Amino acid sequence: MLPLNSAYVLVLEVINGSNLVVPSHRMPAGLYVSVSTAYGQWNTAIKTVMVDSSLPWNQSLVIQGRPLMFPQWLMPIIHNTSKAVHLEIRASFETVMLGRGELVGRVETTLEELLIHGKQFEVPLSAVKNRPPSLLLRAQHIKLSEPHTACGVQHNEVDVTTDAAHEAYTLYRQSNHRNDLDIALEHFQTVLDQCPPGHPHRAAALSNIAHAILYGFTKGVGTDIDYAISLFRSALELRPPGNPDHLLSIFDLCRALHQRHLHLQAGADLREVVRLYLYLLPLCAEGSYLQLCLIEECNALLRNPSDESISLRRIVLDLCRQHRQHHARSLSRLAGDLYARFEQSGDIDDINEAIHLSREALAVYPSDGERSFFLSVLAYTLKLRFHHLRYPDDINECISLNREALVLRPVGHPAREKTLNNLARAFKARYDQCGEIADLEAATRAAHDLRSGNFGTLPPQSEHSEEYVDIGWGQLTSTPKHKEGQHRQPLLESLMSDHQTRPLARNIVIFGEAGSGKSSVVNVIAQNQVAATSGSAAGCTFRYERHEVEISGENFVLFDTVGLDEGTTGNGLLRELTSPKSDGISLLVYCVRGVRVSRALLRNYNLFYSAICRKKVPIVVVVT
Repeated sequence: MLPLNSAYVLVLEVINGSNLVVPSHRMPAGLYVSVSTAYGQWNTAIKTVMVDSSLPWNQSLVIQGRPLMFPQWLMPIIHNTSKAVHLEIRASFETVMLGRGELVGRVETTLEELLIHGKQFEVPLSAVKNRPPSLLLRAQHIKLSEPHTACGVQHNEVDVTTDAAHEAYTLYRQSNHRNDLDIALEHFQTVLDQCPPGHPHRAAALSNIAHAILYGFTKGVGTDIDYAISLFRSALELRPPGNPDHLLSIFDLCRALHQRHLHLQAGADLREVVRLYLYLLPLCAEGSYLQLCLIEECNALLRNPSDESISLRRIVLDLCRQHRQHHARSLSRLAGDLYARFEQSGDIDDINEAIHLSREALAVYPSDGERSFFLSVLAYTLKLRFHHLRYPDDINECISLNREALVLRPVGHPAREKTLNNLARAFKARYDQCGEIADLEAATRAAHDLRSGNFGTLPPQSEHSEEYVDIGWGQLTSTPKHKEGQHRQPLLESLMSDHQTRPLARNIVIFGEAGSGKSSVVNVIAQNQVAATSGSAAGCTFRYERHEVEISGENFVLFDTVGLDEGTTGNGLLRELTSPKSDGISLLVYCVRGVRVSRALLRNYNLFYSAICRKKVPIVVVVT
């Protein structure tokens, strides 16, 4: 009998893998293929997966075994145990692997079956979860020209305990049995105890137990997320810039902070996540799997009005313009942040850009199942701008978009009720603006359908609801729900109550340079001495003043402003009037002294009429 290191070997070329998804959805440092026989174990290199969940290994493994000493035609008479081959794909969560990592897929075959194919062939593997992965292989039975040293993989006690922990953790994710999680945590803790400070695998041990604790927290079993985050921070300290696992450790920490923010609404966590992602994104290789996962995680962040978050959204948008699905979501997420900043600052440029981005997102999804969502997003932003600036075209388009969304959400669709609700409120908003009885009737019909539970009636010709359409990924987020047992006002009563108890305030802003007679104009309009005046050319208004008046049975609010040449106090008024809580601006009155047209007059006119009010708010010039 020939010795085991005979020159006859199986050269197994691992060409490519596809459908490679880690069951735990944990970000791996890379994947590798393991080949085991009765005579040893051989592993490929650990390589990073591609964005399409494939991986080109292009690596040959030289497999040895006694059955390979015989001609291929004698293989059938050899006992199956001696020629059995176990192929596995595993995920490693560190560049220098601790244990065998997490199982992605496996298949059992024989040396004989591998050699039958001759040319390259595809082998499907049984999956732990998701679609089954597959390997593209080529096998050759050859005689080497010189002896080949046998090689294998050795495992120590720490590796074995780590593998047992991973197996228990995988069982818990499949079964949700708390006992499996407890076993995993116990084993991971044992490994951590065996990897004291200074041990080369301590960062990996910290990260492993932190992931198990974090997942337990997300499943509501009471594990300590604060402790998990502290472990992730400790692992990151051991993987400074330059360490091959530095980026992976930052990513893990960010996901943990994001989970804590989702559950506890800690603003500091969201700010840190945004800051870390801004640091991390430029360091990712273009088109890498890590970059794709980062894009997905960034798009999962809640809307945030901060300048840092908006900067992050813009970077993400630039990175994914070639990917339709991620492109549309990135557009919507940036629009959501701009909307949130508009709520805070009242900057009209933000809501205008949000509308532009929402249109672009809708164009990216022209006809498939996501279209109704993006229709609702655009309708919402248009309704929001109408609420503040009263552009008739906005509410008309809003109604049209909601009607189209309703067609795409037939009876039985989970979002049809919300769409009807938006439609009713949009009709009501247009009725408040224009007074057309047909709009009130359409709003009433839609409200009646909602109250009766009949969501199948399409009003004859609609969106701003009290719900916020979360500019995210296929999800509508309502305003705070009524508590159980709390009376909920029917939509029809709500619509009519809004109309009866809160008449629309018509805001008139009187502006001009100091001493131009603005306060006198206020008194003329009010037909009463409501504003203090001065006989000198100097201004007498040092902060804007609000005067509520009634003229011919209509309610108006006159705003007497400080001079345009007296600081930025007027900017605060503009922010207030364009904020979500205001009814917008109905009329601008520009007071000027004399009749000479100066550059300053034209500049101020264009600033208010064109830049701020987008040529949609009427403006009159009063010469005093």
